[in-house]
Amino acid sequence: MARITKQGKIQGVEKIKKDFQTYPVIAVASIASLPSRHYNLIKKKTRGKAKIDFARHTLLIRALQEAKPEAKELEQYLCNGAVLVFSDLNAFKLFNLFKQNKSKTAAKPGAIAPNDITVSAGETNLAPGPVLTELKQAKIDAKIQGQKIVITKDVVVAKKGNPIPEAVTKILSKLGIEPMEIGMQVIAVYDNGVLYKGDVLDIDTASVFANLVAGVQHAINLSVSAEIFNPQSTPYIISKAAREAIALSKAIEAKKPVAPAAATDAAAPAAEPQADATAPAENAPAPQASEVK
Repeated sequence: MARITKQGKIQGVEKIKKDFQTYPVIAVASIASLPSRHYNLIKKKTRGKAKIDFARHTLLIRALQEAKPEAKELEQYLCNGAVLVFSDLNAFKLFNLFKQNKSKTAAKPGAIAPNDITVSAGETNLAPGPVLTELKQAKIDAKIQGQKIVITKDVVVAKKGNPIPEAVTKILSKLGIEPMEIGMQVIAVYDNGVLYKGDVLDIDTASVFANLVAGVQHAINLSVSAEIFNPQSTPYIISKAAREAIALSKAIEAKKPVAPAAATDAAAPAAEPQADATAPAENAPAPQASEVK
C-alpha cells in the first residue's frame, strides 16, 4: 500500500466516521487473498445495498473508536486484510448478500474441497498427448476417440473436506472446472447494539423454510385430528366430516335388507273346455238319411 500522508490519514478517518453515522449496521469482512478483480466485482454487485470502506486497519480502528465506541467489540476483528462494511440491511440479510455474491475460481494444490468434486464422463477439448498421463495420475479413466480425449465414466476426484491433490488441480484447470468459491468473508456484524459472529449468521435459508412448512403442516394435521377449530384447520375438518358422512350413508344403504320380489308365476285361471270340432253343434238339424235306391 502506498504511503499515506498525515493529512490523508485524517481525511480518510473522517470519511469513515461519516459512514458510521449514516448506516445502522456495521460489519467486519475479510478480503485476505481476494484478487482485486473479484473484489471490484463484489463491490459492483453489492452497490446500493452495502458500502465497503477499505483502509489500513489502524485507521479503521481509529474511526471506530471515535465514531462508534459502543461497537468496540468489532475492534478485535479488525486486522490486516479486513474491511468495514456499512448497510441498512439487517445482519442476516447482509451476511447472505455477500454469501450469494461469491465467484468461482480454480483450485490450488492442498486447498480443501468445499464439496465432492466430480469430473463427468464425456468428450473433452483436450488433444491426445501427455495429458493422458495427467488424467491417469488424477485417477480419471479416459481414452482417445478421433482427435479428442473422452472421459469414459464419472469420477469423484476429491471428497468434501479433504485436500485437493496437485495432480487433480492441474487436470481440473485444463478441463476448465472451477470448484472453489472466493469472496468476501463476513466475520462479524454489529446490528442495533447486538454483535453477531459470522458462523451464527450462516444459515441455510432453504432448509429453514422447509422446516417451517413441515411444522405448519404437522400443526394443521394435529388440529384436524383433535378437531381444534381455527382459520387453517376448519375447512379440513368440515371436508373430513363430509367424507365420513358420505361413507357412513353408503355403509347404511349396503346393510338394508332387500324386499322379496312379487310372484310372477301365479296360477292362471283354468281354460274353458274347447268344443269338439267333430261333434254336431247344439240345435243343428239332424243329418238326413240318404235314400236307398
